Amino acid sequence: MTLGYIDLTDINHLQQQALGGGVYDDRAWRESYYFVMSDPRSGLSLISTIGFRPPKNRTEGFVLVIKDGKPAFFKLLFNLKRPVPNKYQFRVKGLEYSVEGAGWRLKYHSKKCSVDVLFTPVNKIHDYITDPSDKTFERIGSQHYEQSGSYEGTIELDGEVITVGPCFGHRDHSWGIRDWSAVRYYRLFCCAFSKDLAFNLWEGKIGTKDFLKGYVFDGERNIPIVRSKVETVYEKDGKTPKEAVVELCDENGKEYRIDCKVLSWVPFPIKRAVLHETIAKMRCNGKTGQGLLEYLYHEVRPLSRAKAYVSFMGML
Repeated sequence: MTLGYIDLTDINHLQQQALGGGVYDDRAWRESYYFVMSDPRSGLSLISTIGFRPPKNRTEGFVLVIKDGKPAFFKLLFNLKRPVPNKYQFRVKGLEYSVEGAGWRLKYHSKKCSVDVLFTPVNKIHDYITDPSDKTFERIGSQHYEQSGSYEGTIELDGEVITVGPCFGHRDHSWGIRDWSAVRYYRLFCCAFSKDLAFNLWEGKIGTKDFLKGYVFDGERNIPIVRSKVETVYEKDGKTPKEAVVELCDENGKEYRIDCKVLSWVPFPIKRAVLHETIAKMRCNGKTGQGLLEYLYHEVRPLSRAKAYVSFMGML
């Protein structure tokens, strides 16, 4: 399926609210754009985000490049002034996302790392929040879009320019109150195996209520997932995922099994929790790809745990 346009509902809601005199009455309000790709041929993976926090007068982001299973570059980015970005172009320090055709161009430049890749969608955006009357997600995002696609471009590390792609990956866009302390746990799995097979699963618990969102893309449309089962094998700490088996059933009754083996993981500290960004090799219906396993769990001292890890990897 070829997409020749970008959905106008998937642009900048921060600017729309600013122009309309929108009031951000919760300090946890955030609009964010997130991109992840993993290229088995070059051995490079890229994870990046830009987030806008009007109540805190701050724009933030990061760039993480993983090479052969180990972090090769990581940079946190902050801009401490009220964010009102251009509708089709978002920046924080040396990181920039811009709409290009039906896709998104990601650029970043520093002395040690430069990125220039294009994300091209293979499916239409999938809206997690299909029922506005459902208040389950009111503390973790009033709107949330997910999309599969392909990446192609170059990444430069310490003067070496490496071609990446074409390879498959993922992106999301969300806005609203992002209070992760309201979530007991969640797990996100996504992988695009080809132009006619991709999946996205987000499941967890908010308070006492279980939730499940996601889709299987069959080359023509996004088919909602109605049931899932996840079995995870953890490292000795009982929190770091090592392997996982994901079983899905879509609304047509078709079942899928995805076998996942972790290739690399990086912990990120957030409010009273740790978020594992994990790249994994996945197999489904005879096809192999590399995708994301994202696990969030609560931690008393998340910053100390993450700092210890990045220090060990030589990233501080």
